[in-house]
Amino acid sequence: MSSWTPQRVLDAVVAMEWSPDGATEVLTDDYRLIRYPDWALDPAFPAAQVTRSRTGRAVPEIIDEVAARVRRWHLPGVAWWVSSETVPPDTEAVLRARGGTRIDAVRILARELDAGLAGLAVPADVSVELVAGERAFLAASMITVRGWGRREPVGDALAREFAETVRDLETWSSFRMLASVGGEPAACGGCTLRGEVAHLWGAVTLREYRRRGAYRAVLAERLRLARIHGATLALVKGRVETSGPILLRAGFAEYDEERCYWLPFS
Repeated sequence: MSSWTPQRVLDAVVAMEWSPDGATEVLTDDYRLIRYPDWALDPAFPAAQVTRSRTGRAVPEIIDEVAARVRRWHLPGVAWWVSSETVPPDTEAVLRARGGTRIDAVRILARELDAGLAGLAVPADVSVELVAGERAFLAASMITVRGWGRREPVGDALAREFAETVRDLETWSSFRMLASVGGEPAACGGCTLRGEVAHLWGAVTLREYRRRGAYRAVLAERLRLARIHGATLALVKGRVETSGPILLRAGFAEYDEERCYWLPFS
């Protein structure tokens, strides 16, 4: 019998929360609010986000408290995530009533790493490699910048990211994969290993190479290496329109859905 019960999987989702260098995190008994650094932002990734909230207090009171904190950061609003784990259950309705607009939704998907990788046949013209040297790192960085619309790192920032990539790979705490189509860099994606859990993140394919197997190659190799290095569960947040269908075909199951509301401040 599997030890990965649905609740254990959802508990592992909390450990997926990303707090990058330069972020400001506010963690209370009622919510987690984070102000992401400018380098991590893209057009669809707001600076201030409530990644989870579980409270016995009135939701409007919590919203006012969060709004006061975010205003001190001189930001125009906050992105607020809700799921089946959000308490109280009417949080989503209160956000809508306060002017919140739904801007995103992701599926919480997981699969145990004890079986073959069905549904991930990779075309012959697609190759995949571990991001271990400067050439592969620069190619993956380019894909991330173009694919997510992020600010391009330069100078010391780029050197620091490369050093972190090499350091993480030495300990196998985190790694990235790069896929090429016909020899041209096309997709990349990362994986962080925490105990038995492999957290998959940051996968993106350049528009001109989509539907050609590059994402599947990156996914298959991350799962293979994660299993080799002791992971028994792969966990990822997949979007319904893009990676979600591929992940489901690859044996992932849906455990929850997270929805995000943009709450502007007048």
